[in-house]
Amino acid sequence: MALPPPRVLLASTDAAARADAGDCFRLRAHELACLPHVINIGVQKAGTGELQTWLGAHPRLLPHGGEVHFFDTLRREPPCGRPRGRAALRLRYARFLWRRRRLTAAEASGKLLYEKTPAYFDQARPEVVMCAVPSARLLLMLRMPTARAVSAYRMCQRELQLKWCRSSFDAALARVLTLSGNRSVPSLRKAALRREPHFRRLLMMGQYALHLRRWLRVVPPRRVGVVWLEQFKYDPFACLAAVEDFLGLEHHAYREMATKNSAGLWVIGKSKSSVIRPPESRPSASSIAALEAFYSPWQRRLKELLLNYNLSLVHTPAPPLALNT
Repeated sequence: MALPPPRVLLASTDAAARADAGDCFRLRAHELACLPHVINIGVQKAGTGELQTWLGAHPRLLPHGGEVHFFDTLRREPPCGRPRGRAALRLRYARFLWRRRRLTAAEASGKLLYEKTPAYFDQARPEVVMCAVPSARLLLMLRMPTARAVSAYRMCQRELQLKWCRSSFDAALARVLTLSGNRSVPSLRKAALRREPHFRRLLMMGQYALHLRRWLRVVPPRRVGVVWLEQFKYDPFACLAAVEDFLGLEHHAYREMATKNSAGLWVIGKSKSSVIRPPESRPSASSIAALEAFYSPWQRRLKELLLNYNLSLVHTPAPPLALNT
């Protein structure tokens, strides 16, 4: 079923005060800046870009493309308690979102507008996001936290080559994680973490339950949908169907467009998963075991949240997905 045309408002404070997800502001005669219906809030290295590529093939969905980084880079919290503050935030967000690509009414008509910035999950304030788009739906893509941490560190070494990721993963982890006393769960060396803020964020991003609770204090659970990268790799078609149901879209014939890459994964077009990279050094078994033990309590808490609030869009687990570890 086609979506109705967007509501087009004047780019004024009075109009923006009553704007919401999917509404558009008229900037010039034929140019619009629109608020998204849905935001993919994370997490990093969990396939948010791959999901956007697939969703971009849907005739009723219009992705922004790339990463926006609006809410995670705000220097001052907007005065959302006042109508003028809410209006200013909505206008600023819509203009920022489409600053490099102005929309026309024809492009936006009948489309679900979509943006993704995986840094939002742990760095944006949910209150501010909901101030800008009160009725937006939020997608959250997760990945088993140990694999996510290792992947993020490798990306830093391979692509960013920053100072904080020059040492091996084993050495970096040993500096900040330790087994103390008779505890079976490793603890973080807080003093060491203060000296390594980037690695601190890399590790703490995997404490999914901690961050998800922040969002659930503000966003109604019915408007939050969770998909795992492991599920998406295992059966992207089931995941896409679940996402379409969550967003109220008709099912698209993705299987007719998809092909398998050299790794045996289903892809659409040019995918990051199709890129062949040289072999990379693997963390030691002891480092993997320590990380698994560190994340284990957080995984149990996450499982309770997902079950209690019915957040999972796909209910058939894919190997090696195991939330009770």
